[in-house]
Amino acid sequence: MKNFIAALASFTLGAAALLTHATAAAQPGGYPDRSIRLITPFPPGGGTDVVARIIGARLSQQMGQQVIIDNRAGAGGSLGTDLAAHAPADGYTLVLGSSATHAVNPSLYGHLGYDPIADFAPVSLVAQTSLLLMVRPTLPVKNVAELVALAKQRPAGTGLTFASAGPGSAQHLGGELFKSLSGANLLHVPYRGAGPAMTDLLAGQVDMMFDTKPSALPQMRAGKLRALGVSSAQRDPDLPGVPAIGETVPRYELVTWYALFAPKGTPPAIVERLNAEVQRALASEQVRERFKAAGVEPSGSSAAALGALVKAEVPKWRRVIQESGAKLD
Repeated sequence: MKNFIAALASFTLGAAALLTHATAAAQPGGYPDRSIRLITPFPPGGGTDVVARIIGARLSQQMGQQVIIDNRAGAGGSLGTDLAAHAPADGYTLVLGSSATHAVNPSLYGHLGYDPIADFAPVSLVAQTSLLLMVRPTLPVKNVAELVALAKQRPAGTGLTFASAGPGSAQHLGGELFKSLSGANLLHVPYRGAGPAMTDLLAGQVDMMFDTKPSALPQMRAGKLRALGVSSAQRDPDLPGVPAIGETVPRYELVTWYALFAPKGTPPAIVERLNAEVQRALASEQVRERFKAAGVEPSGSSAAALGALVKAEVPKWRRVIQESGAKLD
């Protein structure tokens, strides 16, 4: 009997210890207790991948567990995003989404496996970057107003040409939004990537292009292209002499943003912990310098603010995409 009681006591204590451990692991105080997978739905080397690696490395340091970058590219970011949407909602699988995956793709692709609003728990914005409206130097315009006036003078079917990295790209949508809001007569010229598009713009084969700062700034500073405007709502502090396009074309704003999302159903306490860690990371001078070197601006937010942003961006880009006629399967 004594042996039985001793064994029962030992079992009870062991069970209690296991229960305590499991409870601690399930609580925010026990999270994370293993590595976290951060799905990056684009190939290595692109903007999303760069942002993911910068923020992932810092979160690894802060949280004491490795944040593993998992590149799952395909279908404009839709494949990796879909994978994250259907992962366990335990805080150990996250995705670095963007304006492409959570605002543009729902209208651009006919069949998505995820809903950008219903299938995710927003965590925080991480970074954002704007585009520059660049024109060839020989185009006889000095500002956005003159560009719009010149484009409106062109007969139908012979408008000013704008290059892009392909249908549905930021460069394409930047031009379509400009066309929609300004009434300018523009013709889209898609390329297989931003590189070939920039090459033809430099050669004068096309008139203009909306391009990211890392690619456009060297050409502007070398005097090879003229920057007429920046796509953000306000002027870029690094380019005080370049006006915001919205100063001439009301309501024009295009910012490519990157944000952290968890699968829907992730415990609120874990979302709050992740949000706090992201804000802490973005306050680091080292992180801010790395982002600036990459041509993006650190930009944190509350989880609620990110959710509101997605809800506002989806219908905005749906209208632009419908007007442009862009559609991918």
